[in-house]
Amino acid sequence: MGDVGPVRVCATFNVKRAAFPSFCEAAGRVSAHAGVDDSCQGFSVHQELGWSRQVSDQAQSLFMVVQEWKSAEALEEHVRSAAAQRFDRDLKDGDMLACAPNLSLFGKELSVQELRAIAAEARASGQEEEEAYSPPAPAAQAAQAAQATSGSMTASKGYRKAAAKDLAGPRDLGPRDPLNRMGG
Repeated sequence: MGDVGPVRVCATFNVKRAAFPSFCEAAGRVSAHAGVDDSCQGFSVHQELGWSRQVSDQAQSLFMVVQEWKSAEALEEHVRSAAAQRFDRDLKDGDMLACAPNLSLFGKELSVQELRAIAAEARASGQEEEEAYSPPAPAAQAAQAAQATSGSMTASKGYRKAAAKDLAGPRDLGPRDPLNRMGG
């Protein structure tokens, strides 16, 4: 698989309201495990803030897990770890998710010069603006390998919102909603 440098993972989870406490506990366990791994350069869990196009509603709350690993191999090792396997198992066994998680892997940050070079290369090769840029082969291999070893996260392809929402409506889930306590 060649060296692709640091690998960043962005995973979103639509957590059923009834499973909210269990998900937070499971995410805390896997985050604590990653935090002591020398190959982990960052691991954070975020909850969606209230806004006009939010996904969170009375039935579910959107969480995002952002990870950064030294290499694709380090990510693969984490995915095979007991802590990551337990997290996947907890999600499945606890029926915590309203739909399949959405998982994406990213390479290093692109500089302005690199973005310009990618655009120039795409134009030179005749790619249309609408066509998706395909990542270099090693990054694609790393993404496939990570998804192949990632339990519940392999179902993330084809992820779509579970239901249409009134995107302009305000969020008001009552006094127990964590975002109400944060002014959300």
